[in-house]
Amino acid sequence: MTQAPIVEEISLAWDPLWSAAFVAACALGLLAVLVAFPPDRSRLSPAGRAILTALRFAAFLAVVTCMLRPAIVATSKARQEGTVVVLVDGSRSMTVTDGAAGRSRWDEMVLALDAARPAARRLTGSGGFELAVRRFDRDSRAVAAAGDDPFPFAAWQDGLTADETAIGAAIEDALEAAAGRELAALIVLSDGGHHAYAPRDAAPQSAARRAADAAVPLWSITFGRPLGEGEGRDAAVTSLAVEQTGYVGNLLEVAARIRLEGLAGREVVVSLLAEDDSGTMGEVARTVLRPGVEMVEEAVRLDWTPATTGERKLTLRVEPQDGEAVLANNELSTFVAVIDGGLKVLYLEGVLRVEQRFLRRVLAASPDIQVDFDWIDATLRDRWPVDISRRLGAKHDVYLLGDLDSAAIRPQDLATMLGRIEAGAGLGMLGGFHAFEAGGWGSTPLGPALPFEEDRLARQRFEEPIRKGLHIDGRLKLVPDPQFSGVSILRLEAADADTRTAWAAMPSLEGANRLGRLRPSTKTLATTDGGATLLVAREYGEGRVLAFAADSTWRWAMQGAGDQHRRFWRQLVLWLARRDAAEADMLWVKLAQRRIAPGTPLPFDTALTKPDGEADPAASFEALVVDPRGNQRPVRVARQRDAFSGTIEGCAEPGDWRLVVRAQRPGDAEPQERVARFTVFRQDLEMANPRSNPRLMASIAEVTDGGVRPPEDLAAIFDEIAARPPTFESQERWSLALWDTWPMLLIMAACLTAEWFLRKRWGLA
Repeated sequence: MTQAPIVEEISLAWDPLWSAAFVAACALGLLAVLVAFPPDRSRLSPAGRAILTALRFAAFLAVVTCMLRPAIVATSKARQEGTVVVLVDGSRSMTVTDGAAGRSRWDEMVLALDAARPAARRLTGSGGFELAVRRFDRDSRAVAAAGDDPFPFAAWQDGLTADETAIGAAIEDALEAAAGRELAALIVLSDGGHHAYAPRDAAPQSAARRAADAAVPLWSITFGRPLGEGEGRDAAVTSLAVEQTGYVGNLLEVAARIRLEGLAGREVVVSLLAEDDSGTMGEVARTVLRPGVEMVEEAVRLDWTPATTGERKLTLRVEPQDGEAVLANNELSTFVAVIDGGLKVLYLEGVLRVEQRFLRRVLAASPDIQVDFDWIDATLRDRWPVDISRRLGAKHDVYLLGDLDSAAIRPQDLATMLGRIEAGAGLGMLGGFHAFEAGGWGSTPLGPALPFEEDRLARQRFEEPIRKGLHIDGRLKLVPDPQFSGVSILRLEAADADTRTAWAAMPSLEGANRLGRLRPSTKTLATTDGGATLLVAREYGEGRVLAFAADSTWRWAMQGAGDQHRRFWRQLVLWLARRDAAEADMLWVKLAQRRIAPGTPLPFDTALTKPDGEADPAASFEALVVDPRGNQRPVRVARQRDAFSGTIEGCAEPGDWRLVVRAQRPGDAEPQERVARFTVFRQDLEMANPRSNPRLMASIAEVTDGGVRPPEDLAAIFDEIAARPPTFESQERWSLALWDTWPMLLIMAACLTAEWFLRKRWGLA
């Protein structure tokens, strides 16, 4: 409440034009003119001379007054009540029973408020303060007094957002609600557990600093006690990572982190459950953890090999432990799209160069290609040859060898690869300082499949300088061989002539390997603009083998030919896998995530691709999202170049959701449909980690002039506030300019006009 303002002081202020000395000089000059040129005494009576002199002097005073620019300044003060805000934590963690005699934190807080009620009444009854009580969890809301009871709290009540605690946002809400009033103090009653999702996750310390900047003291009172090591038992799945796309018959690795507290010496079973065709969840893998200390976070990896296609739900679960109070954090779930016919590539590289990074990225962007990458570090040659038999255990459709010396791999593993190529797998060799015969590949068990002949004299030793004769330097253009320009690897346009034109416009490559002497059965698919061999291929058994002498196609992507770069590498891998003649189109949907928090926007991409991987620009799309109850609503889909994208919003209900995308081309009788599932999880942040946090409560109080108090001191806080000056003063200052007004202008004009009129009438003008 604010009383009527009382005027405390009135004064006259001056603001001279430029400076007081300047005004004084001008005034003296004007006064000298008035004295030097008085009214004519010979033709005027004494009374007339007096009138003209008075009018001139009045005009002179008006001019000098305007130059001095006077103003009346008044200062008023108003007395205002101070507002004391009490923030009461009503989140779910306040129900934890760790108080005396088995009382909950909420019960302990209600007892403290009961004991402080008389002091609160004395505070408000003094007339100098008002009390504003707010209850908060994720949100905060004002609590009205019940009669003369300022704290109408009894049993704890579950709220819609009680599974989060936003202490920082609650303090900010209190500061905003008190805007325009004098805030005398903030009192925060909580267990200090700050658990909130965006946008209510403001740091409590930052909010407390805002209070400190406004000179508002903050007192914090903490309820509950932090558990020490061994005092509580909890097993929690803290993270879950898995590829969004899996392939029938291919191993899928699930990685997670498990936090174990108070379970030292116990066996903790971790299970992986997968959904089958009927929608039933069944265990597909398990492991046992044996923590040796009271608190530990361990990494867990479990494997699953899907047997059928479809959207499959995966759940990682930790078996409940005896004495575990919180079970909500014992499992996490996600979804995996299992598809058939996934093309699997094993890429072996010896140097982490720019080319491999671009190549892996562009292949991973294809939803039907899975790339397994192994870096066999050339600096660790003392550990060569490495054993890749485990990698070879999973059959791959294509093998890619980068800048890798043949000594890096065991001969028996190369013999296994040769057998796979004879049976139909593809092999692609890429350029590099230790590629082709520079790496000695012709003399290995893989030699019979290679498109070039063995040349022992071309060996590049690691300890020797790079041999210039094994490489072509300078800028090179890829030129398709007219005889084989129709091979799908090189197709950039529908017509051969357009393809040649497109290749002529491509950015240059930076150098290449010399492939040496080719086998008679090898076909040269492309050369450089200087005629050197650049891309060759042959068939071996049922498989296909090629050698590409360049290692700088990343320049295409960096210089505006990203689409052509992606298409070239996809077509190269499809050709090696003998899938270049496939006829089926594919509708794919890619969600940015498979697990989101409530209300989080979820972007997605979709496209209808042709067999060569190009998106069909003529296709039209529609999408809808289905909530866990079966209610559906449309989702806007917009074109992004050749693909389409959209964003799912408003997913507030926890559970399993579905995104349904339909694509139709002109002339098709029925649209194609693809379903992608995702889960909206609302992890109980409060009960996942229900410990009290007195350290946080201390940090928000210590940045202000308040402090940390025990619950029994709540009444003393009210008494201390009441003992301070009971009123707050707001000061207001206002001014009235006396020179920059119409009356002053009228006075000056009246004096000058009257003086001129009289002189005219008396014959002086």
